[in-house]
Amino acid sequence: MHSDFYNDFDRENLERKSSSDFRSIFQMDRDRILHSNAFRRLQNKTQVFVSGDYDFYRTRLTHSLEVSQIGKSVVNYLNSHYFREAALDPDLMEGVCLAHDIGNPAFGHAGEKRLNELMQDYGGFEGNAQTLKILTETIHESEAALKGMKPSRALMDGVMKYKVLWQDRKKSKFLYDDQKQYLDFIYDGGEHLQDMSLECQIMEWADDVAYSLHDLSDGYLAGFINEKNIYDWAQDSGVKGEDEDILNDLIHRVERREKFDRFIARRIGSFIESVTLLTRENSMSGRSNRYRYGLDVPLPVRREIALYKTLSYEIIFRSPQVQQLEFKGQHLLEQIFHTLLPKGEGKGLEIRSQLLPLNFRRYLKHNPPAGDAEKARFVCDFLANLTDRGVVRFYKRLYEPDFGSLADII
Repeated sequence: MHSDFYNDFDRENLERKSSSDFRSIFQMDRDRILHSNAFRRLQNKTQVFVSGDYDFYRTRLTHSLEVSQIGKSVVNYLNSHYFREAALDPDLMEGVCLAHDIGNPAFGHAGEKRLNELMQDYGGFEGNAQTLKILTETIHESEAALKGMKPSRALMDGVMKYKVLWQDRKKSKFLYDDQKQYLDFIYDGGEHLQDMSLECQIMEWADDVAYSLHDLSDGYLAGFINEKNIYDWAQDSGVKGEDEDILNDLIHRVERREKFDRFIARRIGSFIESVTLLTRENSMSGRSNRYRYGLDVPLPVRREIALYKTLSYEIIFRSPQVQQLEFKGQHLLEQIFHTLLPKGEGKGLEIRSQLLPLNFRRYLKHNPPAGDAEKARFVCDFLANLTDRGVVRFYKRLYEPDFGSLADII
């Protein structure tokens, strides 16, 4: 049964597909994401600490599942306390949240930053733009072709946090220039708004809640988040007022693991129940409820989340241990990129296809890229596709004489 909140405009697919399935459009979107290779690869991509070292740290996969749970809880809360009916679709929200990070490369934001630097002359690299590319163009993989999943307008819009093209960018967040066609579809040829849809706003909030608190949790398990480090950081940063009260409470919670875990769980619940909706006026608000309504989060709650994020960044991400690992990951990506994409005799770029796995070589044979930008994009997509371990293994096979055998599978 369809919710009256969504209309045919919201449910329209990028390309027409069979409507004989017993599932709703949003359920089909969600299922295609959940069962994709791109989603499964998140189990071995970095969230905070390099994946695979320990079994209790979060990966991009567990993070995405947690964001999905928080996003659906926000939807259920709004349906119960604001609409008083099943208005917002939890299947749509789940699909948006599960998909939000599938474009992120190995080694987290450090890997994303290095790929963007390597692609500066060829259209850049951005994790959210890559997510959109996977959904619309490459999520179904074969040796001869890559295909998109023909997502619904609401799902596409739900994952599209940034709506500025590379050529028009003023900040580091953008879509690829050839993704203008998807903006045209989202707005049906009308004005390209910079506003996020309601589902995108909920996903963004669920993401903020998840990684701000769960980064603290992982940092606590790793020994970074403790009474001394929090106190020292607060002193060095000159924290005062309400922020000082928040940190004093946090210091009290880190005394025992059980107390800290309860604190994390309670704050998640509190943040879910802090939201409400506001109404918006824009060129899309009369056409879709996704733009008629917007998410509203009280300023004190946003400030608390921002404080946790800053604390995690300063204590965990700027630590020598994490910085060294990020440097190593960036080095591996850069070395492989230049190895696979040297300049040929005519000064143009050439792909060393003989070094690629067989399925990628076959795809190149059926779909040869034209020009340096397409060649660079192909290699960049290949690298972004690899997991943390996949990058390390590929690097070792290229450069370490005693690693690998003909029996190894890449």
